[in-house]
Amino acid sequence: MTAWDYPSYEVLLDSPVVMGPFDPIKLNVKGTDFYFAFVDRGLGYDSQVQDFVESLARIAEKFHEIFGSFPFENYTFVLSLNPAADWGLEHLTSTMCGLGPDVFIDLDQRAHGIRVCAHELFHAWNVRRLRPAPLKQLDLYNGSFTEGLWVAEGFTRYYEFLICTRTHVYTPEQFFSSVVNYYRHLMVVPAYERVSAVDSSLASYLNHSKYLGRCNNSIDYYDKGMLIAFDLDAELRMKTPPDSLDQAFRTFYENYVASRFGYTTDEVLRFFEERHAGLSGILAREAKGASGLAVEPQLNRLGFRVEIESVLYLGLMFKNAGGSTIYNVLDTSPAGHSGMAPDDVLTRVNGFPFSMKALAWVARRAELVTLDVLRGQRTLTFSLTPAERRQIGALVWEGNDEQVQRIRAWLNWSDFRPMHGQHFNLDFYENFHGIETVV
Repeated sequence: MTAWDYPSYEVLLDSPVVMGPFDPIKLNVKGTDFYFAFVDRGLGYDSQVQDFVESLARIAEKFHEIFGSFPFENYTFVLSLNPAADWGLEHLTSTMCGLGPDVFIDLDQRAHGIRVCAHELFHAWNVRRLRPAPLKQLDLYNGSFTEGLWVAEGFTRYYEFLICTRTHVYTPEQFFSSVVNYYRHLMVVPAYERVSAVDSSLASYLNHSKYLGRCNNSIDYYDKGMLIAFDLDAELRMKTPPDSLDQAFRTFYENYVASRFGYTTDEVLRFFEERHAGLSGILAREAKGASGLAVEPQLNRLGFRVEIESVLYLGLMFKNAGGSTIYNVLDTSPAGHSGMAPDDVLTRVNGFPFSMKALAWVARRAELVTLDVLRGQRTLTFSLTPAERRQIGALVWEGNDEQVQRIRAWLNWSDFRPMHGQHFNLDFYENFHGIETVV
């Protein structure tokens, strides 16, 4: 009989136990042992698993560079290839991540799996040890509500993309495409103009689950927090002498990791204001206020020309692959004004059988559209005309040598050499919470 002793009930809850027939892989990173326990396998496992875990070791090395040490004696990745395992959850000295069955045979899925693991590993510092108030003292009976998830989760999402770029899992083009597309998505939802990152954090228990109407009254603190981190990092790197979020966040971690109560938003603002005058104003606008992001001007300052385009849209939102069922309706859009609603099932477009291609085609034309839907047992017909909205349409490089060098150092890409006038591809966008597409 084997017994395990835990120092507290919270540590017990935070320590998953994996049992079964598996062979853990062990790697040593900077003197610390990392274990990789695959609870199931998939096609390509035997030939590709070593390369996969070595990629995660390089991710760990980059986090070690930022913080100077690991906050644990050893660390375990508990990894599943089960298609139903669509989760990632951090623990004190481990994480559980669902990678998907094609992670060893599809390069995009491989990159996605590495990024999920990078996100959860960063939580070993940011969330598991450094916590916003009042999560430092959890109330296991009534729940703990914090306004700091835009830092806890948002900054972690930023680093999942940044570290994967620094380890060449993603390219600089994919990094900036991610920034642009997270910004595009926030800009299109009406809630961006209504809800702050702080309020979204406080309402996590209400809005973390995707519900009907969410696009109108809730933003994702992961998404906006990521862009706040990008804006802040860009601002720091353009200081004289240059600073970085790497250096600043390490100091913030060292200052507050031992806090008995955790940090508050005001303490975040005060810390960055003491580091550089004016930063508290930027953070207050972006975190405490609705909208307010400076992504476009920051991209301009980094050396890009940001081209804005007008596009037509109906205001219907679909999740992931789409389908005939409407996922959400933007209440400021033609669809919202028409009376269309989430869960309406589209059946016909201008009198013809529904298809996503047909819907996308009519949405791009400034002409009256007729949509037939099934709502429960009733067939309803709506007439609406696409409206204009604005978004980033292109990212064009116009920077100088100094700006090239800054991005090279930032992203750890020595061969970053964009040509003057080069258009950056903006097709790359991934979101672990699902892709929401507005037509």
